[in-house]
Amino acid sequence: MTNAYKTILFTSNLSTASRVAFKQAAMLANQFGAKLVLLHVMEKISGGYEGYVASVFGQDKWGEVLKNNREEAKHSLVGKVSPKQMVRAALNEFCKENEPGTESQEIPNNEIVVKEGDVVGVILQQAAQYKCDLIVMGASEGLLSGSSVGNNIKSILKKSKIPVLVVPASLGE
Repeated sequence: MTNAYKTILFTSNLSTASRVAFKQAAMLANQFGAKLVLLHVMEKISGGYEGYVASVFGQDKWGEVLKNNREEAKHSLVGKVSPKQMVRAALNEFCKENEPGTESQEIPNNEIVVKEGDVVGVILQQAAQYKCDLIVMGASEGLLSGSSVGNNIKSILKKSKIPVLVVPASLGE
């Protein structure tokens, strides 16, 4: 078994904890020259996704993201931005925020995947499909300002056949 990672699966729920975990995944991908697969699983499509995604970046920044991406901008003008398009734009923004010369670096070899279904099942299926060597997930902020490991993370830890890195949200402070 080799210690080099060739493909890293980063899972995101678009939370602040995900942004912290992304920086770790990006750093590892750069260090190992690995492909980084960014995955978001939507349990069900809801009309509140735009507000949720906008809350991650702020309404002004989200407006910029939509304007800067032609396809999303076209759909935005006619009011037909799908939740999948919003998530793709948000994950693409994660990659753009890590500019060369900063603590994190741009990830040249990445792929954005947005799926619907059971979160745990889809994560494990995508890890197998992409032949990932590592799964990176972000722990949530707990009730008492500590990190919290939710049921999805616990299930992935129990069922995964590859290493899982759980990054505490407090790492970003």
